[in-house]
Amino acid sequence: MEQFDFRLNRHQPRTFDNAPETLRRRVLGVDYLHLRGKQSGDLYVTRHGWPVLESIVPSQWFVGDRLRKVGRQLAGATGAVYRVPVPHKARSCFALVVKFSRFAQEALVSIEPDEPLDWAERDRMAVSEFLSPFEEIANLEHLRAAAGVQIPTKAPLAIYSPATRYLDWQLGRIDHRRWWYDRVLAEDQAEQPEDARVAYDWERLYVLLYRWIDGIDAETACQQGYLTRSELRALYQEARDAMRERGWDVLDHKARHVIVRPDAEPGRLVRRRGRTLWALVDYELLVPYPAPGAQTLQSQQSQCASDQSRQGDTA
Repeated sequence: MEQFDFRLNRHQPRTFDNAPETLRRRVLGVDYLHLRGKQSGDLYVTRHGWPVLESIVPSQWFVGDRLRKVGRQLAGATGAVYRVPVPHKARSCFALVVKFSRFAQEALVSIEPDEPLDWAERDRMAVSEFLSPFEEIANLEHLRAAAGVQIPTKAPLAIYSPATRYLDWQLGRIDHRRWWYDRVLAEDQAEQPEDARVAYDWERLYVLLYRWIDGIDAETACQQGYLTRSELRALYQEARDAMRERGWDVLDHKARHVIVRPDAEPGRLVRRRGRTLWALVDYELLVPYPAPGAQTLQSQQSQCASDQSRQGDTA
């Protein structure tokens, strides 16, 4: 069990912004405080995670079989994702989402036969890569900034990399894919002070911590009679449209990524101003929309069609 010394007189001043400069890291536009554990594990704490540091240190959730015995693996999750209740000094029902990053692993994205996607989108999904832990949080923070309360999401609390080392085959990572993640991070860190730069250690796990959102996924809500199939489809599309309007998309977007909350009145979901309230909870394939270069390609295609039309008129 790895211990982190976060006593107030050392690592946890009153505010995130007043923390010692030696702890500060900035990765892909997101600020972190970097704590080193007594076994050399690394904990990168976000602004959201700092006020609840006592609840998110690994000794609260990454202990023996606690993930399996006290935590619960989330139904429908395609990776290793758990809900783990942890102690909190003010909230009796505080829980974490503990998600093991799958970056550099094979990303097999399934596409429903009736999914309304054009070929460019399908091609993008076919070559998609799981986001690295720092990219995932950075993209999520950009979405949160763009959407505000219009698209509720889990708050990203921290990234933990335990000191234990593994072989590539044990982690399922594909060796030739690592260079791209290293390149993106190295370019980002080039302007940071040398002693404050962050780099991936490919022999270690990376675990993302999010704050749990109460509710059930939309697919389960449909199965339990809260939504009809047509309502499910409309809700799913509403979530995707809301993301795209703000410049983002989840490549493997599905109904299980949308969380709704049952109302106190049996058989009903919580609604506000005539619409069902929902939240978005999966971000490992959260990417800018449209894809970089897509607008340029579209304008080139439009220009080409226009030129051909003029040539036809001239002939």
